[in-house]
Amino acid sequence: MAEAAELAPLEAFERFASLGPDFLTWLLVHILEDDLPRPTIEPALQVDVQGPLLFEAELNEAKKITLSGDEAATAPELMSALRQGKRLTKGKFLFTAVEDTWTFSLDGNAFDLRGIKIPVPVIPDRDEYISMRVQSTLHLFQMIDELFEIFLMLRLDPDQWREELGNWRKLSKRIAES
Repeated sequence: MAEAAELAPLEAFERFASLGPDFLTWLLVHILEDDLPRPTIEPALQVDVQGPLLFEAELNEAKKITLSGDEAATAPELMSALRQGKRLTKGKFLFTAVEDTWTFSLDGNAFDLRGIKIPVPVIPDRDEYISMRVQSTLHLFQMIDELFEIFLMLRLDPDQWREELGNWRKLSKRIAES
């Protein structure tokens, strides 16, 4: 990644812009397969996806697919989008660890988190309440960062990435046939 530092900001953005949608699609596929690696900081983490989900073809082709609602992850159109090689560019995710749940939308093109809902502590002390909310938000960022690092190790290895893409196609075919 040191190579990115040598590029002008616009060149670096253009070169690595696909990482966000690739990350979201990787996350989605492993949620569907129930084999998402768990972050070491939260080994009991459960990750779910809900609508709206926005899929786009690579290279900004005109074709987009938007799936809405809580059942978006089980919609047949989702597998169709994966078979066509579309990438998830926006999605709503739920991270659950023990009794805490974080909900947020993630835009893969800008890697922007929106609508973050964090666990709300029930304590009377205002300062402690604010501190706990900040800690909870930081914990969410740490979990996302760790998942991204796991993804990035795979994504930067051309052979492993090619195998991963093949697994996505096999998954969509297998589900379509069942």
